Amino acid sequence: MAQRWGHYQGVRYRGKRRPNYLLRTVAALPVLAIILSSALLLRPDREEPPSDSSLSRLPDISVISPGQSATEPQRPPEPRPDPEPAVENTGYFELPVEGTHGIALVDLRISADETGGERTGAAPAGTAFTILADREERVLARFQDGTQGWVAKDCIMVNLPDLIPSILYRDSNAERSLMKNLGSDLEGITGQVLYEAKAYNKKLEREEYIMPVQYHMARKLMDAQQLAREQNLTLVLYEGFRPYDTQTAVANSLKGLAAENPDTRASIQKNGFNISYYINTELSSHQTGSAVDVSLAQVDRWEERSYHGNTASVPEAYSEFSYGEILTGGQEGVQFSSKAKYRSQLPEDTRRWMPTPMHELSYLSGAFTGPTATYTPGAWKTALEQGKVQHAVYWTAGAQTLQDIFVAAGMEPLASEWWHFNDIEARSTAKKAGATGRFQVGTQSCSLSPAEAVAYLP
Repeated sequence: MAQRWGHYQGVRYRGKRRPNYLLRTVAALPVLAIILSSALLLRPDREEPPSDSSLSRLPDISVISPGQSATEPQRPPEPRPDPEPAVENTGYFELPVEGTHGIALVDLRISADETGGERTGAAPAGTAFTILADREERVLARFQDGTQGWVAKDCIMVNLPDLIPSILYRDSNAERSLMKNLGSDLEGITGQVLYEAKAYNKKLEREEYIMPVQYHMARKLMDAQQLAREQNLTLVLYEGFRPYDTQTAVANSLKGLAAENPDTRASIQKNGFNISYYINTELSSHQTGSAVDVSLAQVDRWEERSYHGNTASVPEAYSEFSYGEILTGGQEGVQFSSKAKYRSQLPEDTRRWMPTPMHELSYLSGAFTGPTATYTPGAWKTALEQGKVQHAVYWTAGAQTLQDIFVAAGMEPLASEWWHFNDIEARSTAKKAGATGRFQVGTQSCSLSPAEAVAYLP
């Protein structure tokens, strides 16, 4: 039978068995040893054998993982990041200002230094940025295009969750609007998302609402939260800044309902009030970043949480105050235009109750029985002391606690809404700067950890 030819590693061989290359290699070893020895003897710079310490510096042998090509360089293992250094909180808030999401309340003038000297740029109202440093009158802002500069605190808003994480944030108009009148829906408003304002927050490491107010008002809200905590309470924030187009949409819807329903019309005009006390038909203090809609919650347990090395005590177990339910029918209640009577159903003990549901836009939600000068400091108190107004018919002990907290923190109540408080000083500053609120907060967060923020410092 003819011999068979085969191939092994590119070598042609005859027969069924592969050639024994191992024997050939062993036989060649003495020759290789002689050649290597001669080469070493001829080297002019013979070195001593490596020491143990130099051996320890030899590179590791790479091991090719399954499925990895032999020609593909193996990636080194990802280094484990060092713990992020904590930035000392030397400011007024629960967390450092550094890394806070800021928003231009008006068209900004950007300066080269903290004195506001040389102008280096400008940014339109609504522009978001990250605060890198906080000084007496200005903050150092880093904008999304990478540019940096100093901007006046009078002209900016700051995101409250970045500074006061112990407040509970419930931006209902960004989730499901609660706006109603006498318990009835406002067309196109109630239950709708009126604007978007939620994003992942790198400073808090969770998704959270973007809820800004004017910088100076944020300090007063820190005072209010501290006063609430002293009573084992926490603020529940339903709205701060409200875009102008949302304001006008709610006003138009309420106007439409008032045109159709005599009770609605009478409920926003009783005792000298008008529609603007419930939803301003022009520019409101919400558009100037100087108003909040807020409630309270009883805290049963606080928890210390770390935010990039800074700790804050936040509510872990809590119960929000209850809200009176709007009912009609029966012998008791407030009569408006028709024979129907409207009332808020409340228990005898109202220490943990608010007069009506949040954003019930009617006379039933008032703080006082009649209007007071909204933007004159202390006017409400004078009117109350002189007997020109009294506390509203469905006033509660819980609403009184809320009002006491905010007045002590330097803010003013609104006669027509138990939940609304103004910072008159912040409003005056913002209006003087030209704030109009004609922009959206959006869903892009500029919040960073404080360490990330200060790493951008020049």
